[in-house]
Amino acid sequence: MAELPRFCEIKLQYLLELVTDHELDDNALRIALYLALAHADHETGESYPSFETIGGAIGKHAKSIKRALNKVEAAGYITVERGTNKGNSSRYRPTEAALKRAAERRGAEENRRGEGDKVVPFSRAKGGQPCPRSGTELSSEGGQECPPNREQELRKERASSPKPDSPNDGQSVGSRSGGRQLIFVPRGICFVRDWDDRLSGEGMTSLERSLPLSPHGHHLGFWLPARTPAPMGSPEWQEQLHTLRDLIRATSHETEHRYAV
Repeated sequence: MAELPRFCEIKLQYLLELVTDHELDDNALRIALYLALAHADHETGESYPSFETIGGAIGKHAKSIKRALNKVEAAGYITVERGTNKGNSSRYRPTEAALKRAAERRGAEENRRGEGDKVVPFSRAKGGQPCPRSGTELSSEGGQECPPNREQELRKERASSPKPDSPNDGQSVGSRSGGRQLIFVPRGICFVRDWDDRLSGEGMTSLERSLPLSPHGHHLGFWLPARTPAPMGSPEWQEQLHTLRDLIRATSHETEHRYAV
């Protein structure tokens, strides 16, 4: 049996399988789409948000979430490894059969593109039409000249410039995290709720109470070890937890120093 592609490579086809299944009711479909779009691991498609996180995102009660997940599981789209206690969320993973159907759908789409969707340019000698250059100012030579886009150039310059080692401006915070890479997560989105749920299971307070809000671009949020917590009990989660505790301690020391001064 051929190895299945990574989930991110067949996600669109997996979603199409879901939305074209007439047996799934609206609640089950919304939850399945939410798991795939907001929480799924790029490699495996696995996710593990709590019922409360899912319900808060789509506006449903936790009991409704549980019933709808049972329907998605019965339809053969996900397998559920149910959590055993508070702080240990259930894990949801696309079934091998669903992934295989998505991979076959993608293969069929690629075959169709290869057979009939080729773009053949016509030359002027054969009666075709020349394709003008994109831009905004027409020239007398035919086609269009595109003036420089200063805003786009500035974005490229910022992207290529070295990242400063600062929690407000950069992607890594050496003094607070021991040199480990940090990810900016805006407040108010589902990923922050996932972190709060996990921290609650560890007996810790929420991000809002533990860490300062940092500006980044046009958003306020938190610099965290990852966008979402790693699976409970995994070595990755232990490393993330250690990093978070270092960040919280560093924040506490900075606050105490300011008041002492």
